[in-house]
Amino acid sequence: MKAFLILRLVPSLCLLAATGALAQLSIDPAVPTSLDTVRLRYAHTGCTNPDSVQVSQEGGRISVQADRVFTVDCGTVLGFYEEFTLGRLPAGEYETSLVVNPPPGTLGPSQVIGPIHVSVSPLPATGLLHPHDNYSDMWWNPREPGWALTVNQLEEKLFMVWMTYDDAGKPTWLVVPGGLWTRDAENRLHFAGTAYRTAGTPWKLAYDPTAMEVKSAGSADFSPLDASHGIFTYTIDGVAGSKMIERFRF
Repeated sequence: MKAFLILRLVPSLCLLAATGALAQLSIDPAVPTSLDTVRLRYAHTGCTNPDSVQVSQEGGRISVQADRVFTVDCGTVLGFYEEFTLGRLPAGEYETSLVVNPPPGTLGPSQVIGPIHVSVSPLPATGLLHPHDNYSDMWWNPREPGWALTVNQLEEKLFMVWMTYDDAGKPTWLVVPGGLWTRDAENRLHFAGTAYRTAGTPWKLAYDPTAMEVKSAGSADFSPLDASHGIFTYTIDGVAGSKMIERFRF
């Protein structure tokens, strides 16, 4: 009788496990077009080895494989997720699965998560104000080492920090905490906002909230040319300029 109950329970337990595992997967952006760079998000409390990731596609089926790793402080936050880039996909319907293998040299089964359905829409309207990639990174011009532009992106919002030098040659930074997406006459996307100069308590002293100052310094514009290159245009203290930038490669 016990054996019969166990056999009856196994399919149900497997179904529950599959349902929970499926909830770990999502697509970014949630409703992609053929211009968007599609990423598979895996929400969990562990980590995989980024050097082990393999993405393969056969027709409408896309498979991502990665090896699990065990480190002291890796993925310990509830809701932590990793992203796997699938790329830009032609309009159509896809099924995407994730296979997490045990660390090389260890015993254990591979965990198959998914599949989840991905629907890629045709090209959007020409004037759509929507970024087609995630531009979070440190950007620079390798022919001008010493300064950099840090971009943090949450969905369609950008927060930019320009680390550069002032008139005296001392390190300084300008922040662009927000802005708007627009398109120019050539249909190229731009994210533009007000640039601010800040001042505060020296790091050697106890924090003094009254020393905090935020003053408008001008404006800044980030225009992506593709996923890894762009143009940074600015007007700071009445001086205008423009720089070609690319993602910093470690």
